[in-house]
Amino acid sequence: MKTIHSKTYLYFIVSILALLASFILSLDIGPVKIPVIDVIKSVLAQFGIYGNVKLSDYIIVTQLREPETIGAAAVGASLGVGGAVIQSIFRNPISEPYITGVSSGATLGAVLAIVFGLTIFGILTLPLLAFIFAIIVVGFVYTISIRNGRAPPLILLLSGIAISLFVSSFVALLLYSRPRYINSLFFWLLGSLSGISWSDDYIVAPLVIFTSVALFFMYRQLNALQLGDVYARSVGINVERSKLISMGLTTVSVAACVSISGLIGFVGLIFPHVSRMIYGGSNKYVIPSSAILGATFLIIANDIAHMIIIGEVIPVGIITGIIGVPFFMLLMTRISKRGYYNA
Repeated sequence: MKTIHSKTYLYFIVSILALLASFILSLDIGPVKIPVIDVIKSVLAQFGIYGNVKLSDYIIVTQLREPETIGAAAVGASLGVGGAVIQSIFRNPISEPYITGVSSGATLGAVLAIVFGLTIFGILTLPLLAFIFAIIVVGFVYTISIRNGRAPPLILLLSGIAISLFVSSFVALLLYSRPRYINSLFFWLLGSLSGISWSDDYIVAPLVIFTSVALFFMYRQLNALQLGDVYARSVGINVERSKLISMGLTTVSVAACVSISGLIGFVGLIFPHVSRMIYGGSNKYVIPSSAILGATFLIIANDIAHMIIIGEVIPVGIITGIIGVPFFMLLMTRISKRGYYNA
C-alpha cells in the first residue's frame, strides 16, 4: 500500500470542491437557462440564507433539477463505496456491487411489478419490489455460499455469478413472453436518473449516508479481509460477522439506489481503483474518496446524458458504459503489470 503523505488532505479538498462545482453546474443545465449566480441563490434560499429569488427560477432549480442531481450523487456514492467494500471482501479487482446478485434481484422485482401490473404499494410498488427482491437474492447467494459455517470469497463470487445468470434468464423469459412491456423497462434496465423526486431522495440519501458512514468505521476489518481470511483471523477479526455486516450494509444501500435509478454499471468498478491509485490500499481513504468520486462522476455523466442529444435524455447507463469500458481495459493492463493492491 502507498504511504499516505501530506497531500492527502489536499486531494480530498480538491475532490470535495469538484463535487460541489459539478453539483452547482448540474443545476444550471436544462432547456431553461438560469445564470449560475441565480442557481446558487435558489439553493441558498432553501435554507433561508438568501430570500430575493425569482420564483420561476427557484421552482425550476429546487423542484425539477435538484432532486435528480441529489439522486445522482447518492447513487454514485453508494456504488463507489459498495465497489470498494465488495472488492475488499472478494479480493478481486473486477468485482463490483452487482456481482452479489443485487442487480438481477432488483431487475426481477421491477419486471414482476410491470409485467403483472402489481400495485400493492401504490406508486411505490416498483421501487419497493426491486428493493425487496434485491435483498432476497443477495441473502440467498450468501446462504448457499456457507461452507462449514464460513462463506469463502471464491464460493461467494461463483454463487453470485450463477444466481445472477439464473435470475437474469428468468427475467429474459418474462420479457420474451410479454414483449409489449420491453419499452416500459428500457430506461430502467439501462439506468436512468430522470424522474427522481424529493420523496425518493428523502428515503435513499439518508440511507446511503448512514451505510457509508457505518462501512467507513469498518475500514480496519475490510483492510484485513482484503489481505485474506487467514490473515484477518490472525489479527482477531471475526471474519464471517464482518463479511455479513459489510455485505448487508452494501446490499441495502445499493438495492435502494438501484430501485430508483435502474442498473448503472462501471461506477462501482472504476472509482475504488481510482481511489487506490491516489491514496493507496487502505479503506480509511478509499471508502470516502470512492463516495466523493462516484458521486461527482455520476452527476457529470447524467449532465452528458441530458446534453448529448438536444431535446432528449438518454439513459445514463449508456454514458457510464462508454466511459467505463476503456477504463476497464486500461485497468486490466495495469493489473497484469503490477498486480492489484500494489497498483
